Amino acid sequence: MYYNNKIPFEQDKIELVIKSFEDGEYLYIENYREHPTVTQNGKGAAIWNNIYTQLASNFKIPGYQTGKISRGFWDLLYLYDEETKYLYTFMREDNFKNLQSGRKRDKLFHYSNVLSRLNGELVGTYEIPYEQLSFLAEINVDEETDTKLEALLKDMTSSINGDIERYALVLVECKRGEVKGIECVIPIAYANPMYREDWSEYIKAEYEMPEYDVQETRPDDEAIILYTNNEDIDLSVKTEEEKQAK
Repeated sequence: MYYNNKIPFEQDKIELVIKSFEDGEYLYIENYREHPTVTQNGKGAAIWNNIYTQLASNFKIPGYQTGKISRGFWDLLYLYDEETKYLYTFMREDNFKNLQSGRKRDKLFHYSNVLSRLNGELVGTYEIPYEQLSFLAEINVDEETDTKLEALLKDMTSSINGDIERYALVLVECKRGEVKGIECVIPIAYANPMYREDWSEYIKAEYEMPEYDVQETRPDDEAIILYTNNEDIDLSVKTEEEKQAK
């Protein structure tokens, strides 16, 4: 039997997520238009800061908690539903695909893989989708690594007030301030989804983004560094060019 439990996230809340992404990018673009800079170092991080701020503001509503998970130089926003006990984080769809195709080492300590341990009981309880079967040979880790992952998970979820029943990752495709696609996945290990839902039907075209000359760049959440036992673990997702250069 395959896992097919519908993700309990209502339409109006999905629309709030969409609005947060679009407004976050819009605010970044407007600020750039008013205060242009010669260089755009950290552009991806600056956009995420605006998106996370919008998410935190829009979900200041009863029954939801938002908070920050800090990992190295990167701050990650989470959303916790107190009623359903679902924990949500957010990632750009392109980054998720890059993570899936990356090295096992890059995926092992990535924050989404650490949090996916919250869904660990699904493995062995439900059938694994055929396209995900290849990861089963790699899912086991040694005792030392397992201890590190558990310690990271405990630290990352320590600020959440409540039990966590399920972890879900919201994937968004946003171009020039407009959300083009959105889906939610239930990951189990190494960026492998046990279940996914397409939420793109809830996208509404409310306004057109004015033209601007900021070139698209990959957001900075591709490079996440986790710190364990005073050791820096570089979890950057390398491009093919970077891999060949090594």
